[in-house]
Amino acid sequence: LATVNLMSLFGLHRALRGALVGHFACVEVTSPPGSRRLAKAMRRCGAGPAAEHFYAEHVEADAVHEQVVRRDVIGGLLADEPALEPDIAFGCAATVLLENELGAHIRAAWSAGRSALRSPLPPHPRS
Repeated sequence: LATVNLMSLFGLHRALRGALVGHFACVEVTSPPGSRRLAKAMRRCGAGPAAEHFYAEHVEADAVHEQVVRRDVIGGLLADEPALEPDIAFGCAATVLLENELGAHIRAAWSAGRSALRSPLPPHPRS
């Protein structure tokens, strides 16, 4: 929930709009490599051509979105309000920090053979 809470915090307060744009930019800039990995995973797992195509299509679309967010969204905001540059940087930094912490938590839990959830789900009835 922390990642959603961060986005909500930024989005619910007009004074944090620069941080929200920084958060949004991080999501858009980092999504093409993830989509590429997911397309490969769909292929390896035999999820079918539709599943693979969904993520493969996102690789190209997300690359375009990355450029739009860099030039038009961030560039446009900074052209209008150059004083928001530190806020945009803060939004990026907060997003990266939180995502890295989440990733480290999940990897540590999996390496230890336990759930990454605070309260593990009960076993599936067919397990």
